[in-house]
Amino acid sequence: MKTKTKARRKRDKYDEAVEYLTKYPDSISHAWKSPTGCDAGCLFQFVESRPGLCGCLSQIRAGRWDAETPQLTAAIRADGRIPVEPEDITVNHLPVFAEWQRKIDRILKRK
Repeated sequence: MKTKTKARRKRDKYDEAVEYLTKYPDSISHAWKSPTGCDAGCLFQFVESRPGLCGCLSQIRAGRWDAETPQLTAAIRADGRIPVEPEDITVNHLPVFAEWQRKIDRILKRK
């Protein structure tokens, strides 16, 4: 009897960022502070489709900023897996950031 297997997702920039920061965890802080200035920073880009007044996942979770939509803001604030303070981000959190960035890309139609 054949069982269905879930199709593997193609590796993306978020996989590469997780891999890099897992190998170089001391770079997490720099990537968080510079989401557009380094490749691994893509995990920490702001939750918006175009530059504006939105925050990153940690800032939104902490209640300091909003996401582009009220629905995203509420969902992010409800996700206890997202650290509130950037200095609390560890390699164990990186897959959560990647998961969210992929979801945000789909919802906001980001490239």
